[in-house]
Formats: sequence, structure tokens, C-alpha cells
Amino acid sequence: MMKVIVANPPWPGSGYGTRSNVRWPHRRGDKVLTYPIYLAYAVSMLKQDGFQAWGIDAVDKEWGISIFVEKIKEYKPAIVFMEVSAPSFIYDLETAQKIKEEAGCIVAFCGPHMNYHHEKTIKNYNFVDIAIRDEFDITIKEVCRALSDNKPLSSVLGITYREFGRVITNARKLFEDNLDTLPFPDRDDFPIESYVQGFYAGKKTAMMLQSRGCPARCTFCIWPQTMTGHTHRRRSAKNICDEIEFLKEKYEVDEIFFDDDTFIIDKKAGMELLDEMINRKLNTPWMCMCRVNSVDNEILAKMKEAGCTQVYYGFESGSQKILNSVKKGATPQQALDIVRETQRLGMYAAGSFIIGLPEDDLETIKDTIKFAVKLKANYVQFVLAEALPGTEMYETAVNENLLKINSWSELDGTHGNLLQTKYLNNHELKGMLRKCYIKYYTSPSIVWENVRKVRNMNDVRKLLRGANSVLARILYYKE
Repeated sequence: MMKVIVANPPWPGSGYGTRSNVRWPHRRGDKVLTYPIYLAYAVSMLKQDGFQAWGIDAVDKEWGISIFVEKIKEYKPAIVFMEVSAPSFIYDLETAQKIKEEAGCIVAFCGPHMNYHHEKTIKNYNFVDIAIRDEFDITIKEVCRALSDNKPLSSVLGITYREFGRVITNARKLFEDNLDTLPFPDRDDFPIESYVQGFYAGKKTAMMLQSRGCPARCTFCIWPQTMTGHTHRRRSAKNICDEIEFLKEKYEVDEIFFDDDTFIIDKKAGMELLDEMINRKLNTPWMCMCRVNSVDNEILAKMKEAGCTQVYYGFESGSQKILNSVKKGATPQQALDIVRETQRLGMYAAGSFIIGLPEDDLETIKDTIKFAVKLKANYVQFVLAEALPGTEMYETAVNENLLKINSWSELDGTHGNLLQTKYLNNHELKGMLRKCYIKYYTSPSIVWENVRKVRNMNDVRKLLRGANSVLARILYYKE
């Protein structure tokens, strides 16, 4: 039985590096990690196929590189799969080199960054044997099958590897259409309790995926461009509800968070899922993410009936000019209308804004802050614009000399605005994120809205977690 390790490797340095299953890998002051669901899927598939697989989240365990490598040496795996990212890449390489030198096993890199950097990684670093592109969880299993059956790596689609000193890039693997064939993610190696987001209200919240891929073309969004693609693929309503029941029975989960890029793409299919939830009387609160123009009164009402408590929207900007520039395909008025309707139906409406997009100037940023206050969403997150390798925004930033970095490690969120806009330089943008958080969350109307909507202990728990998260960001991101 071949031994395999699937890992979110160490990310040394100040704070906590949140990388796995994160659309914007970064450091943060508080230990709030996103559930590594694609790694959990990979471990589950490997175990189902008879491999002796161990899923490790070294960031959660707070293991440094030396401890991580020692654990690998003790386990003696044939291969170690590491989810890597642009800002953590120098540490990922250091970890891989030590694994190769001290454990001698095969080392494979995966994650969105590999779609952009797969060939250079294999060419320049002889201690990395394989780079996996696109949806890596399924390909991990196929790599292990090939190695176990002594088949050549040329038989595995979607990977780049080295053979006799040459870099070999296999053809791209087609995305899996029948997601019902995948086993449920492994929640034993990656315990649910280790991953609690600020907007969770439950005592034990589980992350789920009910679909993959997003047809939207937002220039900044990394997953559709580097991992899951733009073709939307759904699990069946029965399969999704079976997993919810499984999570409730085995792990006593009391809340679900659907981490799909967009929960509703196909309204008919969405209604089928909501009806299945209602008919099976799951009675489990859940949250999801939607586009402001992908839902309407009818489906929001059905979502509420099916147990939805919060919808997270990507607002991005209060300026139509900026929304058009990033191909958002939505308007501020649509955001305003859908927040009001979501709240009218008794659900929380939350969302995010991006500060410092390439077309931003002082006026558009002021418009965004004013709009955020006017919106009166229950919870708002502000993030600095990041041009991550593999995205259209990255290509624009490089071509127009807007990205001012010396290395990818500076993309970890602790260096202020690295992406300047066409109208504002880095100095002018300095401290903007911190200012947005302070201005928004000290607004009397926002403070009052959050307090007056508290109805039960879950709301209190959500409010306190959110407040702690916001305070941690203000204190940690000094610039």
C-alpha cells in the first residue's frame, strides 16, 4: 500500500499564512484559516482507492519547516503533494528542497500558482518533480495510480514533469463533469473545528462545495482563471443533501457554508436543490456566496425557506466605471436592491469591496466608501487589489508597469498597496485599507445597524467573531 502525504505546507513568518482554498493567499494577524477542501477531497479519493494517505495542514498545526520534514521522514511516503501559492513560494521551495534532501521522496506542487508557473518550476528546481495544473485533487489520485501501477507519467493529463532532464508538459485534463462520482471530503485529517471564519454563527460550521467553475470573467478572480475554469458544473441535489445529512450525523455539524464562487448560476437547478433541502427537512442553517445579479426575489425567498441565513456578495466597488473596468457585469444599484431584498426576507447580507483597482482614483475610492455605508450590509470586508499570477489583472498590471514588487513574497498582504493604479501611486494609496475599515466600522449608522439586528445567541456569536476579525485586520495591516 503506497504511502502518500497531501499537505498545506508551513508558511513561516509573522502572523498566519492562509493559503489553502484561499482566493487571495495572504498573512493575517489572527488564526482564521479557510478549510482546505480540495486537499480534503484529494485525501478522500486516495483512501477510497486504497492508498495510505495522510492529510496535513502544517499552518493549522503551527509546524515549521523542520518539524514538517521530520514528520515526513517518520511517515516515509512515496510522494508528497504540496499546495503552494505565489506569496509563499520561497518557503514552499525551501520546504521542497529539504524534503528531497532528507526524505528522498517524490515532491509534487499543486494549486492555482502552478497553472502560471508550472514549466519554470520544473525547469529551475530539480527538487520539484511534478507540477499539477487546474483541479489538482482529482489529478493527485491519477498521479498516484500511475506511480503505483508503474505506468509512465505521460499517461497522466494535466501535469508537467521532468524526464531525462527535459521538461514535459502533458495535455490539459478535461474538467470532471459528474461531480457526484467524487467521495465526500475527508474531515478526519482536516478537523472541522480548526477552521472558523469571522462570519460563521454556528458552534461547528462545515464548508461544502455544491459546484465548481464560474462563467463570470472578473479580471481579478483567480480560481476560474487558474483552477476550476469558467464552465459551471454542479452536483445533484440528492448528493449535496446526502453530504449535509452525513455531516450532521457523523460530526454534529450545526451550520453549512457553501464556498462556491457563485451559489446560483442555473436558477432551475438551484430551485431543485432548495426544494430537496426543504423536502428532506434538513433544518440546518447555511450560508453561500452569490453575484448581485444572479438572484432575485423568488429564489431568495426559497433560499430563506431552505435555511439560508446569510448571502455574501462581491460588491467590489461603488463606481460603475470601476466595475466595468474589471468586467464585473453588475451595477451599484443591483447591489443596493439585492441587499435590501436579502435583508427584507430576514437573511444577513454581507460582501466585499476591493480598494486600489487599476482604474481607481481618489474619487472612485471615496465613492466606494460612501456606497458601502449607504449599502448598510450586515458585514463588509475591504481588501487591497491584488494582481495574482495567472489572472488577467496580473497581465494588465505587468504590461502597464503598475505592479511594484521585488518578489512574489511581497504579495502576502503585509506590504501595503503593491498594485498602484493608473492615477494613484503606492505612496498615495498607503494605509488606504486601514482607513476604509476604520471609517466604515466607526460610522454610527453601521454600528447601530449591526447592534439592532441581533436576535439570538448565534447573532451575538457572529457579531463578536466579526468584530474580532475586523480589529485584528486594523491592528495587523498597519499600512
